Parts: sequence; structure tokens; C-alpha cells
Amino acid sequence: MPIIEGFDENSILSVNHLGIVAGAFDALGIAKIIDRAIPKTRHHNLPHSKVIKAMSINGLGFIERRLYLFPDFYEDIAIERLLGEGVRQDQLNDDVLGRTLDAIAEYGPTELFNEIVAECLLPTEFGSHCIHVDTTSFSVSEEYESDSNTGEIQITYGHPKDGRWDLKRFVLGIAANQHGVPLFLQTFSGNESDKETLRRII
Repeated sequence: MPIIEGFDENSILSVNHLGIVAGAFDALGIAKIIDRAIPKTRHHNLPHSKVIKAMSINGLGFIERRLYLFPDFYEDIAIERLLGEGVRQDQLNDDVLGRTLDAIAEYGPTELFNEIVAECLLPTEFGSHCIHVDTTSFSVSEEYESDSNTGEIQITYGHPKDGRWDLKRFVLGIAANQHGVPLFLQTFSGNESDKETLRRII
């Protein structure tokens, strides 16, 4: 194949709407909060902040896939433009994602999210003037026996908002501001009622 002078392989790869998400992530300074909260202390290629940024971008359309398929999402995307110079597709493998998810779990997902909101979002024009609190439930199709629960929440039968009484579930509670931007997230067991969860969120 002939070499074209000045050719940039990123120029034939897409960015689309993902550039808006990556730009917002950078403009809000989210990476510095993540790296301060869950720093990587051993030799590594990517800090947790870049992995979380990659997962945030991925969550906009490549969901419900096995973790080992994650790199496939970036196959035709200009990954360096979104995640930074030197970031490669093969670096976003399931081992890397797993270590970041483990670090988030150990630190506390709610605590990490709240720190990001407090330092990056509230001081901006998107700060809160009005708070809306609600919950939603997610149905899961696997067995999720008792020994697979984390101890934090129980994935179990509860009141289904989607009408699927045959499936186990968990509940996600959200507090959002007047723009619909989430300010607080917390997971609950699948059988907890809104009467209790909403009070705890508030």
C-alpha cells in the first residue's frame, strides 16, 4: 500500500457525538477527581480516569455486551482524539476494566460519584436550584443466587415497574437537578419500597 504524505489514520475514523461527551468530561475536570480518589500506584498504561472516561463513552450505545468485547467498540473510532495521545484499543481489555471496576467498588461508587458532582458540577451553571428524587428498577435474567450477592444489596424479586414479576431485580435511586442532571446515585435491593428508598436518598 503506498504511503500518503501527511496521512493521518485518525482522519478516517469517526468521533460523532462521542466528542461532546469526551469534551464535557475534560471541561468539568472529572479526571483529576478520579485520579485523586482512586490512584494507580503500580506500573500501568492507563490511569483509572481514562478507563472510566472510555466506559462513559461506551455506555452511550454499546451496552449489554460481554466485557471482553469492550475493545470492539473502539475499532472504528478515533480513540486518541477522545481519550488522549498514545491510548490504544488493545489497552482497554477486560482485565484493565475489571481492575478499575474493582477500585471503584472498593472506594464506593456512591462516594466517588458524589465527590465528582460536588467538585465538578455544583460550582457550574448546572448547580442545583431544584431537586427531583425518583427510583427505577432493573430486571436481570440470570439466576443470581444468594452467594453471588455482594453484601451491599440483594438482587431479588420485588415490585416490578416493567411488569416482569418472573425476574429478579435491583433498584437505582437518583436525585437530579432542574436540568435532569444526576447529582446523587445509590443502588438498593430489588425488594425495597420507594417509601423507604426515597427517604434514604433525601
